[in-house]
Amino acid sequence: MTTLCINPQCSQPENGDDRDRCQACGSRLLLGQRFRPIEELGRGGFGRTFLAWDEAESPPQRCVIKQILRSQGSRDRDLAEAKRLAKLGQHPQIPQLIAILESARDICLVQSYIAGRNLAQVLQADGVFDETQVRSLLMELLPVLQYIHEQGIIHRDIKPENILLPTEGPPILVDFGAARTAPTATELERTGTVIGSAGYAAPEQALGKAVPASDLYGLGITCLHVLTGEHPFDLYSVAEDRWVWRDFVPTPVGAALGRVLDRLVARSLRSRYANAEVVLADLAPAGLWQPPNSQSLSPLPAATWHCTQTWPTPGRTVNALALSPDGRAVSTANSDHTFQLWDRQTGEVLQTLAPRLGFGAGHRDAVTAVAFHPAGDRLITAGLDGQILQWDLTSYRVQQSLRQRGRPVTAIALTPDGTTLIVADIGGHISVWDLDTGKQRFDLVRHSGQVNDVALSPDSTRLASVCEAGTLRLWALPSGQLLHTWTAKSPLRAVALSVSPPALITGDRTGRVVVWSLLDFAQHEVLEQCQDAVSAIALSADERWLAIGSRDGTIPLWRWSSVTHHRSTELHHGWTIGDLRFAPDGHTLISTAADETVRWWQLIAPNQVG
Repeated sequence: MTTLCINPQCSQPENGDDRDRCQACGSRLLLGQRFRPIEELGRGGFGRTFLAWDEAESPPQRCVIKQILRSQGSRDRDLAEAKRLAKLGQHPQIPQLIAILESARDICLVQSYIAGRNLAQVLQADGVFDETQVRSLLMELLPVLQYIHEQGIIHRDIKPENILLPTEGPPILVDFGAARTAPTATELERTGTVIGSAGYAAPEQALGKAVPASDLYGLGITCLHVLTGEHPFDLYSVAEDRWVWRDFVPTPVGAALGRVLDRLVARSLRSRYANAEVVLADLAPAGLWQPPNSQSLSPLPAATWHCTQTWPTPGRTVNALALSPDGRAVSTANSDHTFQLWDRQTGEVLQTLAPRLGFGAGHRDAVTAVAFHPAGDRLITAGLDGQILQWDLTSYRVQQSLRQRGRPVTAIALTPDGTTLIVADIGGHISVWDLDTGKQRFDLVRHSGQVNDVALSPDSTRLASVCEAGTLRLWALPSGQLLHTWTAKSPLRAVALSVSPPALITGDRTGRVVVWSLLDFAQHEVLEQCQDAVSAIALSADERWLAIGSRDGTIPLWRWSSVTHHRSTELHHGWTIGDLRFAPDGHTLISTAADETVRWWQLIAPNQVG
């Protein structure tokens, strides 16, 4: 192994690994008595970067040394800047600063080593990025810029080479050797040192007046580079005085992301984003974003769905159903004022609960909604009599009555932690309840018509609702803030919320199924046109399958992903679909219908058939 001398004046920097001083110039080789440089990784106008061994660790660990060569009189300022940078290493997407080594010649920043390729290497090896990858890159890096800017630091050298994609986890922002504190208004009046990489430095940075928005410009240019594969110099038309990057993208970019990129690379500070928080709000206006993972992008094998069980419900129609947390029981909310518990494996009815002779606790009208508490020991039911009841499943008695008879309840949703219950009713009201106390927290802004369905995001931070008047709304929880309202052409009957891609899926009275983007509120598309009204929509937990229930008794099944959606097959009941639920495994679908049956459908691969 070779030890490198980092003295820029040394004529023979290579030394044996058994030496403590350079054989050519006599400089110390073991920096700080622990760091041994072994390979030069790169160099720029102000210094070089080395791979090194930290010999204070046992066994020795790799680290990175950023050597910053400074002019006379800058030592105190540069040392102060380096100490400020030490705090940045607390962020998981910034390498940890291990040590600051100072000398009259330079300052060396020693950082943790992270295995992976930088963005330029990935681009060269794998080709240009698509829109989803670029959006994901922005969503993962903007919070890092927001963090460093809040610390009063500007990176000043955002480019593909300084964005590392590790073998696991989000991108890492590296090389803070050019970073400095944000300038004051007085300092902006003076021209400072010009630092940055040609093509990626913002116009004001090229004049020595970098501001936090300069980093946003560099990130925007980086995105244009990986989208097109072209150098930034080739993406700007001097003759037209505008960016022409759209002429170079292999696949057109959506209008929403295009607007964000244009504003990131605006040459005027007045036209550019001022901070990362505003960019994030434009990228994910619904506050909902999850980068696609390999599972959601991987193709599904050819498969078919088979009906494996049919449970008859003579004399009653099942309006809604729920699965117990342990998967052993199913509860059905029925049209005859009852709700039932079923053994999932055998289809045996374990319990039927209804008021005896019209008296006692229970519902006096059709039960329209049911949900298991995550603990598995309680069940929440609601019905057209307006009651919301919490049942103890050990005694089958009402444990708590959240609301006595009132407005008929049409739908409920329970947060995964079991603390909050969302209740929608025929009067257009949506109320938020605290299950622990049994008290209502607040009402959301009233819909102008009957609320037909509600859907929660997996993390319970977003709630979607649809109503008979054709409005679709998105809410933030727990605040209850209304984020956006869409208006459809027909009454909306069902809704599901997708995280990847961030979207709402609605079905209306005419049978139209529409996907509403949560990345661009102006964008929506028709996914399916059923022969009759849509009555239910369900999305599997892994977001691979979308099931649509129709009044004509059909259940179109779609393969759902962040990249593309396509229709797979169609299942059939004899009458209007009442409710749809996927089991947690995503391979089992349960359906109810007005033909007085509950059916179980199983996804079966070709080699399992027969």
